[in-house]
Amino acid sequence: METEKKNFHLGTQWLGAILIVALGAVNLLLLRQNLTLRKQLSGGTVSNAFHGGERLDGFTGVDLNGQQLAIDFNRPGRKHIILYLSPSCPYCFQQAPLWRNLLDNLDGNRFDVVGVVSDKNEREPVARNIDELGYLKTKNPLAVMFLKDEALAKLRFVATPTTMIVSDTGVVEGMWVGKWKESDSNQVAAAMK
Repeated sequence: METEKKNFHLGTQWLGAILIVALGAVNLLLLRQNLTLRKQLSGGTVSNAFHGGERLDGFTGVDLNGQQLAIDFNRPGRKHIILYLSPSCPYCFQQAPLWRNLLDNLDGNRFDVVGVVSDKNEREPVARNIDELGYLKTKNPLAVMFLKDEALAKLRFVATPTTMIVSDTGVVEGMWVGKWKESDSNQVAAAMK
C-alpha cells in the first residue's frame, strides 16, 4: 500500500512537471507570435497590406439596419476612406479621437467614409460602440457595414484599426494598419488634400 502511494505521488509529480513544461512552450510560441505581430504593426504595414497604386474592386455588405450596402469606386471626384474597426479592439478606442477628427474635418462633397466590421460581430454591440465613440455625432457621420470574411480578405484587412484611402477609380492611395502615429496623421492629412 505504501509503495502504491509513493508511485502514485511520483506519477502525479511527473505529470505536473510535463504539463508545466508544455504550458511554458505554448506561452513561448504565443509570445513569439505576439512580438512578430507587434513588429509588423509598429512598422505601419502588414506584409499583405495594399500598397499605393494597387487597384481595389467595389464590395457589398450589410449596414447596421440589415440593409444591403454597396461601395462602388466609380464615382468621379469622390474618394473613399475605409475604416476597419472592432468593438472589442482597445487600439480602436485609442484611434477613435483621431477618426472623429477626420470625420469632422473632411470635405463630405469629396469623400465617402465607411466603417467596416466583421459580420461575426453582433449588430447591437457594434451600434452601441459606434454611438459611444461619437462617430454618429460628427460633421460626417460614419456609415457602418458588416463584411463577410471573403470581403475582408479581398480588402486585405487583418488587424484593427486599419485606415485605407481609395481614389475615385479604385486605386489604393494609402493604407495604415494600427493606431496612427504622428507621421501617419500627417500622411493621412496630406492624402486628403
